[in-house]
Amino acid sequence: MDKTQPNRSNSGDRYQFLVPKLSTEKQASEEKLEMEFSSVTVAFLVHSTEDYEKLMKLVIEKLGIHEDEFMTEKMHGYFGNQIESVKGHVIGQRAQIVASTIFSHLSKNSRIQLLSELEKSIDEHDSLYLRVDRQLLEDNEIFLSEEEPIRVKIKPKKRFGGHAFMKREYEDLIE
Repeated sequence: MDKTQPNRSNSGDRYQFLVPKLSTEKQASEEKLEMEFSSVTVAFLVHSTEDYEKLMKLVIEKLGIHEDEFMTEKMHGYFGNQIESVKGHVIGQRAQIVASTIFSHLSKNSRIQLLSELEKSIDEHDSLYLRVDRQLLEDNEIFLSEEEPIRVKIKPKKRFGGHAFMKREYEDLIE
């Protein structure tokens, strides 16, 4: 039923509008996310000594990006070792879902760290940059790290109110 169609209630001529209930957990967490995002980009390197399949499976599960949303480029390191550059990019509604997944799973310590370094994590276009700890992806929470991270760029859909306003929006979202 279209949510804008009126439905006669038992109380005579009064109309009430039926709003469909959220059907999945992802939609529920998305509902809580007030700030809108136009895109999320995830990038990382996989060295020949690492298990590519295991790392990809963890990234897909924890960050909510689908396998077909990734591109891989094979490269060679300084000593000739094989390195795979992996990049995932989602836009529109998918960006909203991925951003919601990331924010809702950030650990308490990561939230504190991000809030203290927020000014350095936002660029001149108000995009937010995170460095996710790839070694701790097996945990239930997402942790931040500077060492061989999974780099995440979250781009807001609308920029308004200036940089200070956007910073407050991110603070509200992170807390």
